[in-house]
Amino acid sequence: MVESEYIKLSKNMSESKFNIGLLGMMGKLSLENGFLKFSNPYAKRFNVRVSDIETVTVDALNFGKAKLKIIGKGSVLAETDLPVTWAEKCQQWILGNLK
Repeated sequence: MVESEYIKLSKNMSESKFNIGLLGMMGKLSLENGFLKFSNPYAKRFNVRVSDIETVTVDALNFGKAKLKIIGKGSVLAETDLPVTWAEKCQQWILGNLK
């Protein structure tokens, strides 16, 4: 698991949350009840079953942006645009918690 000041684990350890940006202003990732959930203040959301996730990739876009992609069974299950540094941190957090 990635050690970070932004990770907050719940008491029962079945749920894990990751705030993206300062106080989660760019979104929140969480693992709850077998689902990876993402939401941000701009009403962009996705829910993906953890058992379907094979890998997570970061594709660089322009001007410091990147696309975080959740890949499973050879297809893109979910994707969102984030700054490059936060996309990489999210990728590490997701892959660290899936093991």
